Amino acid sequence: MTIDNALPQDSAARHGAVTQAVWAAIASDTPAPSIDARAASLKLTFEATDYPVMQWNFCQNRPFYDPANGQGVCFSNDRRSFVTWGPNGATAGHGREVQAIITQYLAGGGEDRRAVFDTAFGEQAGAVLRMGTLNNSADNSALETYLCGVWMDPEKRALWRAGFKAFGADRDVQKTYKAVYRSTSFDGGKIKAFYDVWTSEEFGLSVTEIDHGFFVDRAAHMSISKTKLRAALTDLKAQEGQQWPPTAAEARRHVSLHFRPSNQRKDRLGRDIAFYIDAIGEDALSEEERAAWRARGARNAAAIGLSDERAAPAFTPAPAIANAMPTGDITQAEQTLCPAAVLNPQRP
Repeated sequence: MTIDNALPQDSAARHGAVTQAVWAAIASDTPAPSIDARAASLKLTFEATDYPVMQWNFCQNRPFYDPANGQGVCFSNDRRSFVTWGPNGATAGHGREVQAIITQYLAGGGEDRRAVFDTAFGEQAGAVLRMGTLNNSADNSALETYLCGVWMDPEKRALWRAGFKAFGADRDVQKTYKAVYRSTSFDGGKIKAFYDVWTSEEFGLSVTEIDHGFFVDRAAHMSISKTKLRAALTDLKAQEGQQWPPTAAEARRHVSLHFRPSNQRKDRLGRDIAFYIDAIGEDALSEEERAAWRARGARNAAAIGLSDERAAPAFTPAPAIANAMPTGDITQAEQTLCPAAVLNPQRP
């Protein structure tokens, strides 16, 4: 039987969606991806980084920061991340997820795991571990200044990137990475916050598969405030009146339009629209929405098999992980390695 014959005439697969029928026709011996796997695939597309990919986030401008050639200004739209690694966009700043993953990985095994780490990072292994000892409680912190000093050295910069490439390719590292992010301390707690507000007595919304994907993508990209979520849904409930509850897509759209990070408003909106475009339709989008969606690749969560017609399974995050702020400082010599322009970047 051909794939065409296996599909109903009205199947969304005829327009590019990965439906159960398509999966059965092309990969009958492999179980269809879970809701989590489908959500993760869209998140990975947006983040554009896989486990072996690490990026430095100092001075994101073009032309590149190069005082010797007259380019002495450093621009950054996210000055507190320093390093981004892997499909969840783990950072060495903000919540220090990179340090937590390395710590959990090394704590979960003996000499074999330390050997994997040391082999991956080589002569920079000790320097990478030092991240976990440095304070990052404010701007111009010891951690920020230290990592800036590493970044200023092109050779070290390349060695760190190569080290994360090798380290991230290890299967056990990837398992640890996923486990850390599912914990209450990280994305698991943020996803649970969405579930708690959505299903609360005040709003009584069910959680659909696309809702779950929306929660996962938002948790990977921004901080989540139950207070702001409640405020957005309270506003929508007042508008809806007797028509409550709204459709799942309407609830996601309202949250998207009224609860976005101040420094990445267009980017967040473009990602969010992927989770309501199928139900709302492109013609019903505002010009702002349409431009943001197209700039983000015109994605559609329904096309990867997520649906508002099916409820998401109950979500339980993994237990919290200790991630106390370290108190270590850097030396005076290390302090001098980071130029003031890089330590205090301008917004683009």
